[in-house]
Amino acid sequence: MERLFELGMLLDRYEPLLTERQRSILRQYTDENCSLAEIAEREGISRQGVRDIIARGSNLLHETEAAVGLVRKEARQTALLRAFRGRFKDAPMRDEDRAAFETYLSELAGIWEDEDGI
Repeated sequence: MERLFELGMLLDRYEPLLTERQRSILRQYTDENCSLAEIAEREGISRQGVRDIIARGSNLLHETEAAVGLVRKEARQTALLRAFRGRFKDAPMRDEDRAAFETYLSELAGIWEDEDGI
């Protein structure tokens, strides 16, 4: 299950690098939890064909992550923001400073939102 979750996260970040067919098959596999047989039936290809497409797409996504590291960097930033917020959530602050603090943290967390299709 964790492997599928990781593949889904890589797909979320690097999906534009895949062909339309790879995207479709990987989405069915990760998001819909379809079996190879189910995908093969939907796509009109063999189970081995589905397996090959998943393997090629998965390899491309993992190689890209190894080179670029967006998923790793996002996870690191999220952990740091969570720790920062936890450390200072009860710190005494003036109301306007608290509002600014929360705004900055929200903006930092939102940097990784899907703004430009990647």
